[in-house]
Amino acid sequence: MVRLRVLGSIEADVDGVRVGLGGPRQRAVLAMLLCARGGVVSVDRMVDQLWEGSPPRRALASLQSYVSNLRRVLEPRRPRRAPCEVLVSSAPGYALRLPDEAVDAWRFEEALRRARGVSADEARRLLQEALGWWRGPAFVEVADAEWALTEVARMTELHFTAREMLIDAVIRGGRGDEAVPLAEVFTREQPLREEGWRLLATALSGAGRRADAMGALRRSRQILRHELGLEPGPELVALEQELLRGQCHQSEATALGGSAVGEGAADEALGAGRRGRTSNAFDDRVSDGGGASPTPAATPEAECGTLSPLEAPLADSVGDDLFVGRDTELTALAQAADASRYSGGVVQVTGEAGVGKTRLLGRAFQRLAREGWTVVVGRCPEFDGAPPAWAWVEALGALAQKAPPAEPAAVAALLGERAAEEAPTDAVAGRFLLHRAVATWMGQVAACGPLAVVIDDLHRGDTETLALLEYITGVDGPPVLVLTAHRPGEAGRLAGTLGQLAARSSPYRIALGGLETRDVRTLVTAVCGADVDPHTVTALAERTGGNPFYVRESARLLASEGSLVALSDVPQGVRDVLRRRLARLPRQAFEVLRLAAVVGREAHVEVLMRAAESGEADVLDGLEAGVVAGLLVEPGPGRIRFAHALVRDTLYTDLTWLRRGRAHARVAEALRDLRPDDSTALAHHCSRSGTAALAPLAVEHGLRAAELAERRYAYDAAVGMLERVVESYERIPEPGGDRDARRVELLGKLLRAQVRAGTAPAARVTRSRAIEIAEAAGRDDLLAAALTGWQVPTPWQTRPYGAVDRPVVAALERLLAEASQDAGQDASQDAGQDADQFGIAEKEPGAAVRCLLLDTLVAELSGEDDPQRVVLAARELVVVARRSGEPALLAQALASAAKCRSYERAIGFRSRIAVELRVLAERLDLPVYRWVCQFIDASVAGARNDPKALRRHAEAGLELARRYRLVESEAVHRASLAMLAQVQGDFDGALRGYDEVGALMRRHGMMHARDFHELALITVGLARGQVAELVALARDRYERNGPIDGDTYALVLARLGRLDEARTVGRIALRHDHHHTRNTCIRAELAALLGRHAEAPELIRQLLPVRDQLSGGAYTVFAMRPVAHYLGLLHRLLGEEETAHRYFARADGVARRWGAMHWTGTARRAQD
Repeated sequence: MVRLRVLGSIEADVDGVRVGLGGPRQRAVLAMLLCARGGVVSVDRMVDQLWEGSPPRRALASLQSYVSNLRRVLEPRRPRRAPCEVLVSSAPGYALRLPDEAVDAWRFEEALRRARGVSADEARRLLQEALGWWRGPAFVEVADAEWALTEVARMTELHFTAREMLIDAVIRGGRGDEAVPLAEVFTREQPLREEGWRLLATALSGAGRRADAMGALRRSRQILRHELGLEPGPELVALEQELLRGQCHQSEATALGGSAVGEGAADEALGAGRRGRTSNAFDDRVSDGGGASPTPAATPEAECGTLSPLEAPLADSVGDDLFVGRDTELTALAQAADASRYSGGVVQVTGEAGVGKTRLLGRAFQRLAREGWTVVVGRCPEFDGAPPAWAWVEALGALAQKAPPAEPAAVAALLGERAAEEAPTDAVAGRFLLHRAVATWMGQVAACGPLAVVIDDLHRGDTETLALLEYITGVDGPPVLVLTAHRPGEAGRLAGTLGQLAARSSPYRIALGGLETRDVRTLVTAVCGADVDPHTVTALAERTGGNPFYVRESARLLASEGSLVALSDVPQGVRDVLRRRLARLPRQAFEVLRLAAVVGREAHVEVLMRAAESGEADVLDGLEAGVVAGLLVEPGPGRIRFAHALVRDTLYTDLTWLRRGRAHARVAEALRDLRPDDSTALAHHCSRSGTAALAPLAVEHGLRAAELAERRYAYDAAVGMLERVVESYERIPEPGGDRDARRVELLGKLLRAQVRAGTAPAARVTRSRAIEIAEAAGRDDLLAAALTGWQVPTPWQTRPYGAVDRPVVAALERLLAEASQDAGQDASQDAGQDADQFGIAEKEPGAAVRCLLLDTLVAELSGEDDPQRVVLAARELVVVARRSGEPALLAQALASAAKCRSYERAIGFRSRIAVELRVLAERLDLPVYRWVCQFIDASVAGARNDPKALRRHAEAGLELARRYRLVESEAVHRASLAMLAQVQGDFDGALRGYDEVGALMRRHGMMHARDFHELALITVGLARGQVAELVALARDRYERNGPIDGDTYALVLARLGRLDEARTVGRIALRHDHHHTRNTCIRAELAALLGRHAEAPELIRQLLPVRDQLSGGAYTVFAMRPVAHYLGLLHRLLGEEETAHRYFARADGVARRWGAMHWTGTARRAQD
């Protein structure tokens, strides 16, 4: 019997025995077949997907080998030459033939179906069992592969729906109090799902907590408004009204037997519908009014062959220049512009692809220009291969033509590829200075007359585009009206930016829906050139939802094919409409349009003529056919542009990977001859070609493009470019030279870009790859380079909690030992003295490398269960840094030394470090280290029970973090403010703060996001006494992480009086890390509740050095009662009542200093 599991890592059992599934590609083959759910997957498709469009010569043989291996694994007893029964051949490829119960994902779907029509108790049993099958994200090994995205998204949606159904089943079973914590956790993890909020409010109401239910609905409204600019849906509104009337005790779904919960999304996901991803935005471009756009000379990147500034009106074909409806929206835009004329403001236009966002902004552009505004426009590119921060390059290039900057060098990085050759030595300071220079320039322009900036397709913006937008619209920004357009369904990466805009500028929001039927009639009549019968118009309006682009394309098809072969033949989607229209083109025209789609949204005709396999006349005829059909427009001489991004996307995504690669290669060769300086475009097309012949060019131009991205501080774009550089280098045939050194060098560049982009987990993977290459080559020089590539300080650990990379530590210690022997001396002999006792000496040869090796060693050991080892390494690090004579290295060393010492016990040492480090940071203009100083000062204030100073330093650090885009640092200080809210009894404010930090961490892929948020919920829940609601979460952490989370779970049980259960929970020895005091206090309270007298003396010994502090106060993230309170509990456990009273009184004093009146009351009650 074969059993396959994909709800987590991909695993297989045969006859109850786990079997190996081979390497990544072989496992990917099995995953593809599982995604097809028994359907046939063609050989061509598998080859394309396995090798991402760049298959080796023997790809088919390799695929056959993978299939053969899987057959042997899945059917080990099948006789030789007997037909396969599990993994079968079926033209034109392969398929899996398995019953539903053989695959956990298929069983999961069936369980959801069954849970729909059964009793509450049976549904609860089914759903709890089904959810227990999840061991992690679905198809986790291949989740990022393009071919798996749809199935992964479908299973993720089903997982969310199952959790909602489980909560509903618990409510229907009359156990609203048990449903509350489940719903609380769910809404905090998925705050934008309205069903979760409805269930939470229903559960609270059913538990007799009507006021809390109303509070939950208020929170949902605040979140939806803040994050999306939307009001709650009708279900939440109706529920709120019922609560106000005192009528709501159970959800509508409860009354209907659970049939309503999750039906819409789940039914769609449970169906076969794995539709292709809808890609890029409706983007009929607004005009720059003529003569105001940057010229190619002003912005060299305009010559890339893929993009150009906005110049010409959009409408070039019948119906394109028609603007219907939107009277209300136009009035709102006019009012927003009038209100923002002198003070500035933000207008956000949202809507699905094709709904008319850009056309609406075009009308606003025309009105503003008529009224004397200076208006510039930038668009975020809708395809890969565009230069970084392009929207601002485009907009500022246009502004430079109208009002040149007073200091062009300060903004040169955003005025063209060749304008800024050198990046500042400190990236963080450089980004701030660039943003400030742009804001100053725009402020000068705005002082002479109103200024407006249009940023279109914001959902496609890279990090630097969003960062500059946040700065321009911030409190220090110029008085500029900023108009943006984005799709709310693709706004996940915009959450932080939208939140900043909402907090700082109170934006005007305009949400576009479909056109009314009367407007659809006007548009269809204009496109068709004749009246259309009302029945057909109504059918089109209903089928298209009034989406203007969909209506226009359907009308064109109607005009060419008659009555759409009655209503039953109306295509189901806009891509189907486009495919039918494309199919009507001459074959040569279709091929030319496909080539143009490979170039991008816009292309130069000379590039297409050079890249095409047909003659010049055929290319021109094909392009003309596209223009006549309304699929292309001509924005300027020698250029064509797709009328809408969806046209280009449909053509491009319908190409196989093999044909895409060939087309990219032809475009690359054309650009190589025609535009050899366009590194961004050349890098994109060379790397996408997948050929060995173009791999050297892909590396050369990829590095140049990455350097440009880094000069613009678009580190996420640089990461993508460098990843393709690394991949391309591996395709270069074995040449002479030092390949291993080059590999490590390229991986080092990628590592540094990943660190600056804030993707620490990916950076660790990159470093591991570099280390493997160096070790395989037996090269210590390369190993040292690989180990020391990470040189940016981070506030939190960059590895999983409780984990040490032992091989990396061993390699570091070996290199350090060998370096000491080679030098004939060991700097560690002097390392026993504190850092502040040394002055900078003369430069010591080799000190810089040793310093970097020591810094890496400190980072690997910091926060782990061996503090003395890391302290000695840190002391030597500071000694060597001083001897290096390099102030920047000394700053790095001091920050590491402060980070690895106890925040609670080394108060004086860390305070002195901050004093010295601040001098270096100010002298060298190093914002990261200025932030480190604020963090140290906040920590010292926490250790000294000075919450006012802690708040002052946290707010100053937060301002620095936001100004310089230090995302992890921002998370730290926002957590500090949430901690202060909790300490001072504002539990709701604390939860809001922790929720925001958790969302920020998840959004940026920070390693500890989930653990942080869960620990925050537990900490606040314990402080406010809502222990019963913590059981499910604490148990889940214990089951997931094991005994390392045992004490917390046991404490929750013990506080509820479930002492026997608490005694059975496993635990580990206390670790001497940054959680030591917190964990010791938890164990102390647990010992008091469970009567573990024997543990008390050792716990007292460990807590005595910090007896006058708040537990966790020095770490400024989570806080518990004063340490003295726990000492009081331990002495009371030992029968030492007088000593216990003294400690409770001391705890009362500490709590008063923090303004924690709830803990003051607890300490006083303990003395009674």
